[in-house]
Amino acid sequence: MNFFSISQLSQYSGIKPHTIRIWEQRYNAFKPERSEGNTRYYNSDQLRRLLNIVSLMNSDYKVSELCAMPDARLSGLVLE
Repeated sequence: MNFFSISQLSQYSGIKPHTIRIWEQRYNAFKPERSEGNTRYYNSDQLRRLLNIVSLMNSDYKVSELCAMPDARLSGLVLE
């Protein structure tokens, strides 16, 4: 399984690292692994989740609603 830093997630999604951290804290949108130095590392499922949330942000959903949705629901909405 691949792991990604928060800066890599930011590059792939266009969302700033600060915003990713806020979504993580405020909405429990992601559960990153932590290194011994307390650096966040995200797996490929979390990257996919972030990309799904970003792709749905221009729809009728609020970010808080999207972050609360399970991965299967997000994937389904993206496919619609």
